[in-house]
Amino acid sequence: MGGVGLNLAQAANMVSANPIIGIDIKDSKLESANKFGLTHSFNSLKEENLSTKIKDIVGAHGADVVTDTTGNPRIIEQAYELTNPNGKTILVGVPKKGDNVNIYTLPLHFYKQLTGSHGGDSIPDVEIPRLIKLINTKKMTLDGIITHEFCLNDINIALDLMRKGDSGRILINMNF
Repeated sequence: MGGVGLNLAQAANMVSANPIIGIDIKDSKLESANKFGLTHSFNSLKEENLSTKIKDIVGAHGADVVTDTTGNPRIIEQAYELTNPNGKTILVGVPKKGDNVNIYTLPLHFYKQLTGSHGGDSIPDVEIPRLIKLINTKKMTLDGIITHEFCLNDINIALDLMRKGDSGRILINMNF
């Protein structure tokens, strides 16, 4: 439930998705994410039978949409398994080259979808004004997403903090 996950939760909440389930390995990130519209949250390091618990919430057939932001092959496989036969698994994270992801592909020949996000396909002239409008009308917020600000001279401190997973989005202020 980093920066991408928080915005995904917020977007799902804006379109009245329900339930909205978030998973992370840090309780602090889950607490923050709950403010962005999660209806349920789980620490995957502390939960046993996580797939069963999620299916108890979404139904035995799985969720309509499951998004992975980690790129971890085992998590991608679990996300795909948790997706409804008529649903969509969206991959934001990219596995390392050479990492294998094992999925049963037969459902893809029917209605199940597996796709990657196209993060570089935005059109700034269209998207930025749209985001500003959502923020100005208080339908979207950046409060709590940007958790730290550093000057460029302290970029290594910012990178260490990010690598530890103890931050949201970090802003590097070039004017310090």
